[in-house]
Amino acid sequence: MNRPIITDSLSKFFITSPKFTEPIFYFSRPPQASVVIGLNQDVYSEVNLNFIRNQQIQLSRRFAGGGAVFVDPGNLTYVFIDNDDGSNYGDFTRYAQPVMSTLKKLGVDAKMKGRNDLTVDGKKVSGMSALKIGNRFLCGGTLMVDVDLAAAAKALTPPKAKLQSKGIKSVHSRVTNIRQYFDPKYQNITFEELEKRIFLTVFRVADIRDVPTYTMTDDDWKDVLKIADEAYTGGDFVMGEKPNDGYFRGRHFDGVGTVEISFSTKNDIVTHAKIYGDFNNPNGDLAAIENHITNVPFAKDSLEEAFSVTNLEANIGKVAPGDMADLMLKEKYDLK
Repeated sequence: MNRPIITDSLSKFFITSPKFTEPIFYFSRPPQASVVIGLNQDVYSEVNLNFIRNQQIQLSRRFAGGGAVFVDPGNLTYVFIDNDDGSNYGDFTRYAQPVMSTLKKLGVDAKMKGRNDLTVDGKKVSGMSALKIGNRFLCGGTLMVDVDLAAAAKALTPPKAKLQSKGIKSVHSRVTNIRQYFDPKYQNITFEELEKRIFLTVFRVADIRDVPTYTMTDDDWKDVLKIADEAYTGGDFVMGEKPNDGYFRGRHFDGVGTVEISFSTKNDIVTHAKIYGDFNNPNGDLAAIENHITNVPFAKDSLEEAFSVTNLEANIGKVAPGDMADLMLKEKYDLK
């Protein structure tokens, strides 16, 4: 029951089921290696498909935004489900705080960097993502404790726009495990003990028996499996549409993430466009943006005008129409 498609569907179940109105917090650990990509990402540019097939590494796409992650039994995923009070959705620091506080007590000086990365010594140890449905949302992250970093480096192939934004040349130089940073007396801490300590911090109690719990029923699991079955029909949801355009360009926007556009032109007219990225807005209407810029002249003024009526902030994030036009027009953003 701990496959990526099930754990992701479990999150959606907690968000959408009328049975739950209170905040929820839980952990999950994958029984085997997997690559999980964000809802709006291009799997063909983010993942070394030949490597993960040869190594029998699972591939899954989550409902939430964010970037691609490699997870294996050395990884601990933490998830908060909460109600939107008008200010807490997308506040990654708020939901990372209990984890950072716990790690600090164990000797790990973890800090937030950028919009949704937890880092130690300048290297990423946790990436966070978010998903909102109605008035409920999730905010969670992966915590790298004993992850196979060599396999992660080979499995993930992020576009150069993302790597350049981090000032690095490879995935391997960017990520690390937290095990090495624990104080000597905690060097051999188990996952169970780590989970327990985070639980105590989240619920502000001194005894694990005081943490309120909920036991899933058989009917609950049937609902979770139904969500999985409806979303993961065949491989289309996971693999998505393979870009086959004349152009593929990407740019990292601070506070938003990497936005990529695959598009084609004919006689200086945009004939097709598809938007990808690791921006943390899985609820945006990207198709509406794509439709607005299709059949538009491939020129700055025309593209900027088209983007200006697509509500970019609601559908992607705080990105200016002129910057999106430049993304399409300037060769320096080429990813091919």
